[in-house]
Amino acid sequence: MTAITDTPALARDGFRAMGTDVLLMLDATGTGGAPDAPSARAAFDAARAEVHRIERMASRFDPHSELSQLNATGEAEVSTDLLRLITLALAMRGATGGRFDPTVHEAVVAAGYDRPLDQLPADGGAAGAPMPAGGRVDIDPRTGRVVLGTGTCLDLGGIAKGWAADRVADELGVHGPCLVSMGGDIAVRGALDGGPWPVEVMHGDRPRVIGLRRGGMATSGTDRRRWMRAGVPMHHVVDPSTGRPSTTDLTRVTTIADDAATAEAWSTALLLAGRDAALREARARDITAVLVDSRGDVATTGTLAVPGIAAVETEDQP
Repeated sequence: MTAITDTPALARDGFRAMGTDVLLMLDATGTGGAPDAPSARAAFDAARAEVHRIERMASRFDPHSELSQLNATGEAEVSTDLLRLITLALAMRGATGGRFDPTVHEAVVAAGYDRPLDQLPADGGAAGAPMPAGGRVDIDPRTGRVVLGTGTCLDLGGIAKGWAADRVADELGVHGPCLVSMGGDIAVRGALDGGPWPVEVMHGDRPRVIGLRRGGMATSGTDRRRWMRAGVPMHHVVDPSTGRPSTTDLTRVTTIADDAATAEAWSTALLLAGRDAALREARARDITAVLVDSRGDVATTGTLAVPGIAAVETEDQP
């Protein structure tokens, strides 16, 4: 997903973090009227610092991160923010019937995704045995103590990006309307020139612009974050019930929710459900979504299925 706008007063910043491209956009009219105003630069510096702080806390690739230390020891009293993130991830496991599951760590590693994507070999050895998820995670909210079941490790990668987008948008939004994209997990705060933020997503083989007025948006897909193991193509969307990369007939799902973290979890859950079940569930739960199947056919639900309503607007690219 790409945020697209030519508003002159829009300040921008971009950098790499959490294994992805981060994009920050801020309506600079509230920071002195110029995109290069010192207050805008200071706001971006603080946002960068917050993203890197969350990365140091929740990265599974950094052996010194707080999450990696918890995975290594199996139990720890964790920081308030990591506790919140783990609690949210487990709540979404319950809400999605286990299709989104933060305990897929061992399955993802067994599939070969054991280091940052840009460090994976062109074709590694054979994948390890599948490792179904559903591991036990006990939390004491009073003390912040987290205890992992035997053989259980946490992977918070996707939901951590959405959570980071939400946290940074909350902070950046104090300075004016803003958009934060963490590799496509998007959070917005405030209207852009009185209207929605235009965000480009791929609907099959063509782009479409979705106007995001509030909350968050996220996309999950089997067509990205791919690698090879002994000549077999692999991808990062692991089915928690089998411990293998999913064989869903959907290639990409975009969802819109009140926040980016929730959108991230539901985009994964609907993707794993498959087209027909995902359509039924999204309609029953009133989830706004775009579903693209393996034939390139596109289906929309929620507000995206009703063009022109107040919350979300859509229009085709010229």
